[in-house]
Amino acid sequence: RHTGGVTSVAVTPDGLHVVSGSNDKTVRVWSLENGTEVRWMDGHRSWLRSVAVTPNGQHIVSCSLDKTVRVWSMATGEEVQRFDGHTQNLLFASVTPDGEHVMSGGNAADPIVRVWSLARGREVLQLEGHTEFVRSVAVSPDGRHVVSGSF
Repeated sequence: RHTGGVTSVAVTPDGLHVVSGSNDKTVRVWSLENGTEVRWMDGHRSWLRSVAVTPNGQHIVSCSLDKTVRVWSMATGEEVQRFDGHTQNLLFASVTPDGEHVMSGGNAADPIVRVWSLARGREVLQLEGHTEFVRSVAVSPDGRHVVSGSF
């Protein structure tokens, strides 16, 4: 059970689990069938702001006010990748429809959408142009277009 407010949720592609991120700095996986906690991940140093699940259901992506994006194994709960590079708090992390990249962004002092390659384990692109908080991003199903929103 989370001990802080839940800030983000995502349902796994198979529809069997829900993933939640919280101000208690943890990611938790729950069974949708009976509501029990299946596993939890601990590693962020500050409040979580966003969770996402890769299209193949094998990994969970989370971001936090600790300026990191972390990738967790759905099967074991272990952290398998960590992406550093943002200079300010993060507000979102999302996975592209092909499952190959993660996008993240957030604070107005660092209004860049960063694109990370899961296969390469590093940043591969920066999308610039916002002058305020970058709050969300979406990718078209064919992967040809990225849309981001800020306030």
